[in-house]
Amino acid sequence: MPIQLNQENGGKLAAVDYEHFVPEFDLKHFKDIESFASGWAFRLTFERMKATLQNSVLAVLFVTLAAMTAPAPAQAAAPASAQAEPSDETIRLAVENQLLRSDSVEGHAIDVLVDKGIVTLSGRVQSLLARQIAANLAQRARGVQSVINQMEINSPWRDDSKIKKDIKAALHADAATTSLNVKVKVSFARATLTGSVPSSGLKTLAGRVAASAKGVVAIDNQLTADPRSRPGDAELQSGIKQLFDYSAILDDAELKVAVKDGNAVLNGIVGSSLQKSFARDLARDVGAQSVDDRGIKVSWRESNPELRRQRYKEATDEQIQAAVLRVFKVDPRLLSYSPQVKVEKGAVTLTGDVGNLAGKEAAERDARHTIGVRNVDNHLRVRWAEKPPTDEQIAEFTRAALRRDAYVERHNIIAECRNAHVSLYGLVDTEFEKEHAEWTTSCQNGVVHVANYLNVRKQWVPKSDSVIQADLSDKLAYGFLDKNNQVTATVEDGVAILRGTVDTWLMWQTAMDLAMEAGARRPHNLIAVRYGVPSAPRFYGTHYYVPE
Repeated sequence: MPIQLNQENGGKLAAVDYEHFVPEFDLKHFKDIESFASGWAFRLTFERMKATLQNSVLAVLFVTLAAMTAPAPAQAAAPASAQAEPSDETIRLAVENQLLRSDSVEGHAIDVLVDKGIVTLSGRVQSLLARQIAANLAQRARGVQSVINQMEINSPWRDDSKIKKDIKAALHADAATTSLNVKVKVSFARATLTGSVPSSGLKTLAGRVAASAKGVVAIDNQLTADPRSRPGDAELQSGIKQLFDYSAILDDAELKVAVKDGNAVLNGIVGSSLQKSFARDLARDVGAQSVDDRGIKVSWRESNPELRRQRYKEATDEQIQAAVLRVFKVDPRLLSYSPQVKVEKGAVTLTGDVGNLAGKEAAERDARHTIGVRNVDNHLRVRWAEKPPTDEQIAEFTRAALRRDAYVERHNIIAECRNAHVSLYGLVDTEFEKEHAEWTTSCQNGVVHVANYLNVRKQWVPKSDSVIQADLSDKLAYGFLDKNNQVTATVEDGVAILRGTVDTWLMWQTAMDLAMEAGARRPHNLIAVRYGVPSAPRFYGTHYYVPE
C-alpha cells in the first residue's frame, strides 16, 4: 500500500535505516559484475529458460485438451514474466557469487543470510569503504529486497588524531570539497562531521570522501545543507520526478513522488534493491530533508520493460539536453561549473570548463546515465578560477591521497606529474586497486589527466630461475635497444632484480612489466631514472622499488 504523509505530526516521516549505502562510483570500480553475469546469472537464466519451455509445452497441451472437450470458459495461460521469485537459497548463492567474484572485497570472509529476500551480511572487511561496496554488490542480485549490513571492520588500529588528520586532508585535497568548512571529530575510530555546506549533494560527497580514510570504521554525517539552496515543495517534487523519469538506472521503473515540508515520500515498483537505494539517495541529494521509500516495492517480475522502450523511443534531443543539464545541477562535483550540452540524434557533446578531472569524468558519466543518450563526446576542459597548483603540489596531493587511502596505501605507487598530467607506476594486486588508484588521483586538486601504467600482479606460476632469466633477458634486449637506456636483470628464487639507468618512468615501468611477463614473482626495481620528479610515498633519493 502506498505510504502517505502523516498529517497528525505535521508530515514528519519516520526514519528507516537499512544501511543501504550506495557509494559514489565511477563504476569502473565494478567491472567484475560483468563476469558475474556470465557465471551465476547465466545459470539462473538457463533455469528460467527451461521453466519457460516447460510452461510453453504445458500450455500447448492445455489448449489441445480444451479443444477436445466440451466448450467451457478457458483459463488464460500465465504470462512468461509471471515466474516464481528466486528462493532465499538461490538469492544467497547469487550474493555469495557476487562477493567471491569481486576483487574489491574479500568475499570469503563475508557471511550471507537471506530471509524472505532480506539479505544480512556479517563477517569482517578491511575498511569502511569495503563494507559499503559489499552492501552495494549484494543489492545487485535479483530478488534481494533490502540489505542489512552487520559487517565488522577489521583494520589495523590507528590513533584517532591520525584518522582525523587524514580525513581533513582528504576533504581539503579533493577538488569538490576543498572549500567546505567541515569540522571533524574522531572517537574510537568513529568520525563525526559537522558544519554547514551549500547543498545536500555536497553533504553526501563529504561523507564519501571521509569514508576513504584508512582506519575509520564509521561516519556520522551531521552536516547540514544551506536552507537557501533548498527548493520549495512543488519545485522539489517536480525536480525529483523528472530526474527519475530520465535516469537510465530507473528506466523501467514508474515512481511517484509526494513532497510536504521538504520531506519526500516515494511509491512505485522497481526491479532491484539497488534501484530503490539509488532513487532514495537521488531524492536526498536533490534537497529532500528526509526520504521515505517504504512505498517502493522491489519486484523484478513487475518491472516494466515496455516503459523503458517507450521512454527511449520518445526522448527528443531537446528533452535529453534538458535532462542532462538537470543532472548537472545536482551533481556535487559540478555545482560550481556550467558545462554546455549539445544533442544531435542522441549524441551528446559537452563543452566548456570545469575545475578538475573528476568533474569532467562526472559530467560524462551523468550524460551516459541519461535516457536517450547514444554517445558522449567530452570536450570539457579543466581550468582553474584561481592560480593553479604547481606540478610539485599536485604530486604531493596525489602522494598523500594514495598513502592515506584504505585500499592502496600498502602499495608503493610512484606518481610523476608534468603539466598537471599525473602518471602512476608500480604494482598492485587487483584490477580494482588499479582503477581505484586512478579514480583517487583524478579527484585531487589540479589534476588534468591520469596515465595509469600500474601493473596488476597475477598469481605466480613457479618457474626455474634459469627459465625466467632467459626469457627476461630476451625481453629486455628487444625492449631496450638504446645504448643510453640499458637494463640488466638477475633472478634469485623467482625474484627478478632489475638494475640500470633509463630516461623516463615509463621505461622504468616497462622493465617492471617485462619482468612480470617473464614469470618473476616480485620484481625489485633498482633502476635509476634520469628525468622527471617521482613522488613515491616511501622512497626518496635513489628511487628504488622493493616490495615489502
